[in-house]
Amino acid sequence: MLRILLSLHWIVSLSVDGAVLRGQRSEAETGLWRPCGAENQVLEEAGLVRFGFGQLWVQSSVPNGASCSVATFGSDPAPGILKMCECSPNTDDDDQDHDLVKDDTGVSWRRCAKEGEDCSCDSGTVRFGATSRWVVAEKGAAKGSHIQCSMEGFKGLDPVTNQRKECWCMVSENAHSTESSVAIVLLSRRPADLKSWLQYHLEYMGVKRVFMDVEDTPHFDDAWHSLSDSLREKVEVWKANATSYHGDKRPADDYTTLQARQLVVMRRAKKRSVELGIDWLLHIDDDELLYTPLHRPIGKVLSSVPEGFDQAYIPNVEAIYDSPDVKSCFTETSNVNMNRYTFVSYANGKAAVRVADDDAFPAGPHQWRTSQGLEVNSIHLDAETFGSPVWLVHFESCPFSRWEDKFRELGNTSPDKVKVIPFPYYRDSISRFMRCRSSSDESFLQADGECSQASLKELWSRWKTRKNPKIRSEDLMPITIPWDQIKASSK
Repeated sequence: MLRILLSLHWIVSLSVDGAVLRGQRSEAETGLWRPCGAENQVLEEAGLVRFGFGQLWVQSSVPNGASCSVATFGSDPAPGILKMCECSPNTDDDDQDHDLVKDDTGVSWRRCAKEGEDCSCDSGTVRFGATSRWVVAEKGAAKGSHIQCSMEGFKGLDPVTNQRKECWCMVSENAHSTESSVAIVLLSRRPADLKSWLQYHLEYMGVKRVFMDVEDTPHFDDAWHSLSDSLREKVEVWKANATSYHGDKRPADDYTTLQARQLVVMRRAKKRSVELGIDWLLHIDDDELLYTPLHRPIGKVLSSVPEGFDQAYIPNVEAIYDSPDVKSCFTETSNVNMNRYTFVSYANGKAAVRVADDDAFPAGPHQWRTSQGLEVNSIHLDAETFGSPVWLVHFESCPFSRWEDKFRELGNTSPDKVKVIPFPYYRDSISRFMRCRSSSDESFLQADGECSQASLKELWSRWKTRKNPKIRSEDLMPITIPWDQIKASSK
């Protein structure tokens, strides 16, 4: 069924009678990649071609008549998914493309070097990578306006393994566009690191307002009073009581009732955003960070969304941890999994909505729809020239202690509803805690029992670290967040 749905999505996004449809840009618009073949079709031109789907690609220089297939490219970037080929107007021996300039959400970039060459860049801001995956050297990083277009020039970071990369120099940023005001709404319950979450979004990402509905968080007041006055004045806190049953403090069927509670706070935050004159609103959780690979404020990114689009879809990626002993999930994470087909949780991203759209209402935590249930006129940011300018990094079930608390609570979901949860990771974790809670077998708690700390950590690691057998090295992407700078600015 998944393959059928994704195949239909690909068919809709590619073309009909040669006309490129919404969600897929033409060559004239991007200047980088254009659809040129479906999987297993013969390619009618030679040159640089990429093979894959969404954000997952491999690329190679191919001859005329090659097949758009795994055999041609040597690996399968998205197993089990119907893929496509996109051709680039640039060839390997084209040395006249260094002056190619392209716009990307309000920023102009000039191609300045192929991998292994030196990039000359007056602005000192250079991006290094390929397709939709990039790392950036900040302003002034290029010594004497030159930087080596290689991993060595970018602190050893490799944004996309086993692919030829290139460098682009920032030429200019649209000085005429004003920075949009952005608000976040969330339903928060026992956040692992609320202080860092707020510092990051309010002080670094430029979020103007946070609306928090707080459930069952005994130590919330301690965390709240540890924040600076400048942070607290940008946050509205609403305290709610989740519905429980049989005297249990956990919400009944929490997995299925959570979204209903989220809808309530999203509607309330939309109303407050109108009153405060906020431009954009989006719902995220307290284990998610908005991340811009080029380190731009979120208001700068969303200000570049063309008029006429009232919803902007932001893709999500998942944090990958070194071990179950990670303590500070946000600050200790340096890699994310980009392969949405191996995510342990949702993979459809979340959407920011223009507050001025009176006919936009939450349709679950991931999107907004009209009062008639139709999709709000939307743009998918991962279709931008260089991939999405902003991601949502999901720090699912971290640290290990939060995973224990979370799935003990989700263990209050009725067995028939557990069976229909779409994520094997959730079903696996919930089932384990159900057995541990209900079993009277003391062997479960012994050193090698499945309810021992060692066994639980092994289960967690099998999903959340590189021990996950489904995660390949080419799926990983480095992220860079200046946590020392963020922490210092909030003191």
